[in-house]
Order: sequence, then C-alpha cells, then structure tokens
Amino acid sequence: MAQNLALYCEEDRPLQFYGTDGKLTGFTIEIVQEIQKRVGNKDRIQVVPWARGLDKINNNPNTLLFSMARTPEREDAYQWIGPIMSNIYGLYAKSDSNLRINSIEEAKQLSLIGVYRNDIRDQTLTRLGFTNLDRASSNISSFKKLMMGRIPAYTDSKLGVESLAIASGYQASDVKLIFELFKSELYIAVSKNTDKHIVEQWNQALEQMRQDKTFMKIEQKYRRQISPTLPATPSLKSKQ
Repeated sequence: MAQNLALYCEEDRPLQFYGTDGKLTGFTIEIVQEIQKRVGNKDRIQVVPWARGLDKINNNPNTLLFSMARTPEREDAYQWIGPIMSNIYGLYAKSDSNLRINSIEEAKQLSLIGVYRNDIRDQTLTRLGFTNLDRASSNISSFKKLMMGRIPAYTDSKLGVESLAIASGYQASDVKLIFELFKSELYIAVSKNTDKHIVEQWNQALEQMRQDKTFMKIEQKYRRQISPTLPATPSLKSKQ
C-alpha cells in the first residue's frame, strides 16, 4: 500500500489558489496532482498559512510543503522534489518614489527594507550582510508599511507582487521594481525523516512529466502568469 502523506501549501496565486468555482488550482497544484496520479497517491492537498506548514514539515514524517525556495539555510533540513520553477526577488518601492538603487551596497544603506520573517528574503539578505531589515509576520504587513510610508522599500518576487498588492487592498501598479536582488528555484520540500524511496519516486514522476511534455503543457497554460519579464537592472544572483 502507498504511504499516506500530508501535503501542505499556502495560497499564493498563480501557483496555488482557489478558482472561481471554489476548487484549488494553480501551476504547482496541477504539477503536484499529476505526480500524485503517476505514483498512486490520493492524499488531499491542504491549504494552510506558511508558518503552520513549516511547523508541520519540521515536526512530522511523511509531510510535503510547497512551493519552497531551496536555500543554503534549508538545504539539510529537508529532502527535495524538483525544481518546479524559478523565481526572481527584488526591491519594490511606491510607484511615485524617486528612490534609485544601483547596487547591493546602496541597498544596504536604506533606512529599512521590509522582509517576511525567516523566509528566503530574510535569510538571503541576512546572509549577504544586511542589517537594515524590518522583519514582519506577513508579506501583507510589509506591503502596508510601504504604502503608509513607514519603510522606503520591501522585498517581493515578480510572481507574488500582484496577488500581494490585491490582498493588501491595493493594485500592483501602486509599486515598482527598483532593483533585482537574486534568483532562486522553487521545490516541493519533504520532511527529513520521510522514506527516501518516496522522494525518489516523486522525482522520477516529475522527470517523466518533463520527458513526455506533460510538464510543458501545464507550464504553457500558466506561462503568462509564471514567466514575467523583468527590466534590465543591475543584479546579484545567489547560488541556490
């Protein structure tokens, strides 16, 4: 019998979200569901706040959480299925801001930069020596602080900025990218004490999806949403 798994994700359009019909959908949802079909797993995907998902995967075997950026800080804490896709993170300011950032060193001189506590933005910028981070309990909190003028910039991904703006009561046009920080790959994270055979099986199914073009078909369905183009800006690429 197939091992029962606990599958968790947070709502994060266009990767994981509820459609107009109330059903869970999105790019990574379709990828995970296709893998489930191929390996014979029928466990339900549960949508939870990110902090709860982390608590589950950190304290329970046979637990999966997605989509997670694979960082040096997380490398040995989990097993990994993927990569699923890449994501680009940058500094965002209010659309009417005159703020210009041309280097990492200039970014370090800002009074405050809003980050989501303990996620890839916080971890990566801390590793790079930033001491001006305003750590918030949610991305929405950082966005609202920016719009209220309490911080001059916050960190976000090109994928996430539109949905975050709307969730915060604003529009994506209310902010603008001022500096590209780093690129990272997103994975399905698996709890450390899960049977390695399960991880291998899921990775093999994902590779089969790439080979038989199923992955590409799902990718094309969401291409406009998951493949945004960024302006040509100075950048720092972090090894993930």
